Amino acid sequence: MNVLVVGGGVIGLSVAWELAGRGRQVRLVERARVGAGASGAAAGILPPACLATARDPIDRLRGHSHQLYPHWVAGIGRASRIDVGLRRCGGFYLASTAGEAASVAAAVAYWHELGISASIVSRDELKRRLPALAHWADSPRFRAAAWVDDEWQVRPAELVKALLSACRSAGVRVDEMVEGRLERHGDRADFCVERIGQPDPRPAERTANKSKPDAIVLCGGAWTGVAARDFGLELSVVPIRGQMLRYQLAAPPFHSIVNEGHRYFVPREDGSLLIGSCEEEVGFEPGTTPEMLTMLRDWAVGMLPELADREPNDSWSGLRPAAFDGFPILGAMPEVSNLFVAYGHFRSGIHLAPATAERIADLIEGREPQLDLPELDAARARNTGSEIA
Repeated sequence: MNVLVVGGGVIGLSVAWELAGRGRQVRLVERARVGAGASGAAAGILPPACLATARDPIDRLRGHSHQLYPHWVAGIGRASRIDVGLRRCGGFYLASTAGEAASVAAAVAYWHELGISASIVSRDELKRRLPALAHWADSPRFRAAAWVDDEWQVRPAELVKALLSACRSAGVRVDEMVEGRLERHGDRADFCVERIGQPDPRPAERTANKSKPDAIVLCGGAWTGVAARDFGLELSVVPIRGQMLRYQLAAPPFHSIVNEGHRYFVPREDGSLLIGSCEEEVGFEPGTTPEMLTMLRDWAVGMLPELADREPNDSWSGLRPAAFDGFPILGAMPEVSNLFVAYGHFRSGIHLAPATAERIADLIEGREPQLDLPELDAARARNTGSEIA
């Protein structure tokens, strides 16, 4: 079977890697550089999850992916010899407002329902375990804090590099800077290549302008709706911009992830400290803004005063793909015999990649997927006028 994967983010690379591991002939095309979209901009937080007790469809998919992750990363590491920084670091959840305190309490109660170890942390315990944040803990801003054991992190940029290397080692042909469009011809989809900026450097026959693979998997992230207008998906996903800062310190100020609302610190072992993030509906407008970076920096300094005399070393942004109903869109396109889609993961693409890849590969091969999740099927996404959840 010959499969074309359209989209070179973590989802597309993961699907290609899974299919190649099953003996399929795979080509991947990417409109820019592999990992240049939301995947490369992500922080790599893997929050706790438990498949055995999860009831919500997205929690079930997350729980399955959470189980797969260590083995999945180990296989990619063996193939690529790249360390992607996967580690179980735990996470603190902090609250500076009454609303955030209610959210923290609700999260702990929900984790307990799922059988996930989590606990409320007192002010004194937080100061003992996170001395770098003692200033915040002693301030009137402290409303609540919680700890969860099973929070992990991974370095997305390294994960992209490792997946790319593993895919190529497995025989996947990867072409970057490919401009093209999906076209519908009866009950089939074709991918029409309009320009190839940088084909795979390995010797190979030139691919015809119009690709007629046995299966096409569209993994275009926020651009999926644009790429699949002919298939009624143009309203199914919108881009949500997130912005990030990075400080390079001599050593990490703490070793666990620290969350407060949508904002967070992610410490790396090399002293890098990531600070994010935000959710902006600005269409496909890339880039950072001084206003948002200032807001992120002010928040970070308010939490961690040692940053006050430092300037960030780097900043960037990414466009997250938000599906119209909040669930990723995974599966076969109805009435199109050879088209499958995997997109709409919003802030969870890095975490959901292994389970997504497994599900798509099972569907392509005509197998029953591991989880029965009809709520994620692609049929619901066609010609929707619903608002984003």
